[in-house]
Amino acid sequence: MNACLKASILLLCAALLGACSIQKSGQESAKLESERAEKKQQQQIAQMDPQFLYLAAQNALKDGNRLLAVKFLTSLVEKDPEAIEPQIQLTSLLLQLGKSDDAEKQIALLLKKELKKDDLERLLLTQARMKVSKNLQDEALALLDELFKENPANLPGRDLQARILSGQKRFDEALTAINEAILIEELPEFRLLQAQLLLKQNDSKAARVSLQRMRLLAPENDTAVLLLSSIALNEDDSNSAEKELRDFLNAYPHAIRVGHALGKVLIEENRIAEAIMIYRDLVNQSGQNPEILKTLGMLYFRYKDFEKSEATFRKLHQNSPDDQSRFYLAASLEALERPDEAKPFYEQIDPKGAMGDAAQIRLAGMDFTKDDLKSALTRLHRVLESKPSDTEAHLMRSAIRLTQKQYKLLIEETRDLSAMDKVHPQLLFNRAVAFDHLKQYDQLEVMLSQLLTHSPKHSEAMNFLGYSYAIQGIELDKAEKLILKALDLKPDDGYYLDSLAWVYFQRGEFKKALTTQNRALKQISDDAIMFEHLGDILWKNGDQPAARKAWEKSLQMNSENADKLNNKIQHGLDSD
Repeated sequence: MNACLKASILLLCAALLGACSIQKSGQESAKLESERAEKKQQQQIAQMDPQFLYLAAQNALKDGNRLLAVKFLTSLVEKDPEAIEPQIQLTSLLLQLGKSDDAEKQIALLLKKELKKDDLERLLLTQARMKVSKNLQDEALALLDELFKENPANLPGRDLQARILSGQKRFDEALTAINEAILIEELPEFRLLQAQLLLKQNDSKAARVSLQRMRLLAPENDTAVLLLSSIALNEDDSNSAEKELRDFLNAYPHAIRVGHALGKVLIEENRIAEAIMIYRDLVNQSGQNPEILKTLGMLYFRYKDFEKSEATFRKLHQNSPDDQSRFYLAASLEALERPDEAKPFYEQIDPKGAMGDAAQIRLAGMDFTKDDLKSALTRLHRVLESKPSDTEAHLMRSAIRLTQKQYKLLIEETRDLSAMDKVHPQLLFNRAVAFDHLKQYDQLEVMLSQLLTHSPKHSEAMNFLGYSYAIQGIELDKAEKLILKALDLKPDDGYYLDSLAWVYFQRGEFKKALTTQNRALKQISDDAIMFEHLGDILWKNGDQPAARKAWEKSLQMNSENADKLNNKIQHGLDSD
């Protein structure tokens, strides 16, 4: 094709596409304009000669515009009824677009003509596909049998035959047909079809043999090794799966799909550092493929290498500036404690899009840290309007309610969610905190017991429940066991030691309480309540001057119990 003709075709296609996209305000004017554009398009097409029409159709197909290609080919066939190749192509396109009646008319016209062997094969295959689209599988199989008389090794036909028979659960017949085709010509594609059918029959051993044959026939084809690794993974043999993939990757370093599969195996086994090395190579080999870049960024993030995750997601955003890349770039910046840089990216995300709710929750978190609670609650309210059970939004809102000391409102807002089978542990914990402030200890116990049933190693809940018993002076043995169990999980935690000291205090074991409280204060030395506890324990151990000093220190730390502390300092513990 000469350069002038090619340029003309491209310009015409652009003009036609532009005409299709004209829109005006108002439904009637838009419809009228569309009709005018369509008419103009038809006039332009009608003026084109057959050679020009065929080339224009191929260009339209390259651009992915099948509808425009159909218009070009339809006009061509009308002008040149003997043009077999364009007519067969038109028939196939009509079928792909779901216009089976129009396709059938074209087939009827073609059947009246003398066709070459290749054209006849293509027509029979198109007819068979049309029968499948109409759910006439048996008629399709009959047409394929006719096709195989002309060419027993017709690959698209054998593929369609295998799919039809498989869909009818006639696996043995499908295998027989593929085996016959292999005897005529052993193509790698036939071996792949054979393996796929064997896998549907759960015969992985025979499938492996077929795939190994395929590898001999097409050493560079990665499909066989991907299936072999998949078989190994299904049999819980990750070592074999990894070996298959690594061996192929060593021979063909640019096999992106195989590298991706190997990376997934390593991620599944939590071998993040190795997976990063694989994906780092894949990024360069794939021309910075967005999916590969995203996976690499997520791996860096998971590995807590936030600088590299930020750099990777920034590159992803430059190449594919969508909401997903914006979100992960912002999350990386947040992890690097650069919220001011993260915020604009979150704000660019469409609130109604797939990442919208997550972005709004992150923005609400930023508002929360800046004490802009009104803005945070507004964002969360919008999220919960569209997703009433969104756990992250409920967690954030419950944290804000605790800050606002709106304990009853927190309990009311999370009531329905707490009754569900699966509840986030932190939501139950926040409800327990609210019940604690309201001194509704029975409900506090219910929440923490529910939490520990589903999360038996939740040390914060163990400590909280044990401390609650200690404050009330009940279930002290049970309280001690809970807190000691929490300390097994987090040895020398200052707050847990403070709780344990208070259990001993309530039991009258004042010396043991003092030893434990001193251990607690070595871990945490800036907590007003812990110094108040120290004063109470010192008083009971007979060291009144030291007790008063501890209470005074608690006061200096702006304790919420100022009146009680002043009373203790003046009159001693027994008057409290």
